[in-house]
Amino acid sequence: MEKAAEKAREGDLAYFEALSPEELTRLCKRKDEDERSLLHNAATSGNLELCQLLVTRGGSAGVVNDKDEEGWTPLQSAASCGHEAVVDLLLALGAEVNAANSGGRTALHYAASKGRAAVLRQLLQAGARANAADSTGSTALHRAASAGKAEAVAVLVEQGRAAIDPQDKQGCTPLFIAVQVDAAQVAFYLVSKGAGLEVANKDGETPLSIAGENAPALKSAAAQRGGGMEVD
Repeated sequence: MEKAAEKAREGDLAYFEALSPEELTRLCKRKDEDERSLLHNAATSGNLELCQLLVTRGGSAGVVNDKDEEGWTPLQSAASCGHEAVVDLLLALGAEVNAANSGGRTALHYAASKGRAAVLRQLLQAGARANAADSTGSTALHRAASAGKAEAVAVLVEQGRAAIDPQDKQGCTPLFIAVQVDAAQVAFYLVSKGAGLEVANKDGETPLSIAGENAPALKSAAAQRGGGMEVD
């Protein structure tokens, strides 16, 4: 199984095409040492043809929602890697778009933190909950803001209708996180959409209090809010 799992991670279509139908079906029912099926590993590779082969000839559709030892599903892996075609296939096979892993994170969280804007649109269209929080209280908007992914932030706010000021378990909002990591474009965008400059976390800190030299510009943006700002 370990060799087959490695070949699936590599997206080696020829290897699996050469297997007998019986052997392919047998392997598709097994898991590797991390409790990942062949479909799970193939989803990580992004090879759509391989994923389709495992489904049509190997019967892998039945494991589309299986989780590995850390609770990851094939959809979460494909979304994190930005494999749009594989995401479409998995959703069509009935992948649970809001399935969470052991950290409480969904496919939307991972697409957000990697800035996979196109995948975010796919997941939201399929019913992903934009305001779902992980075990730290972070939403996908927190994750996108922490990585400075401006386009992902815009997709979550405008298509996903994500709450603009959710607070994680430390009381931090996406705006606070954006200011903290010096993601200025994200910070100004969030302010333009109504994010609060005075929302305090558990330590009493606010986005404005940690903004430093950007504080006057953020205050000015808040005063002029109403229009959005362009993102790359």
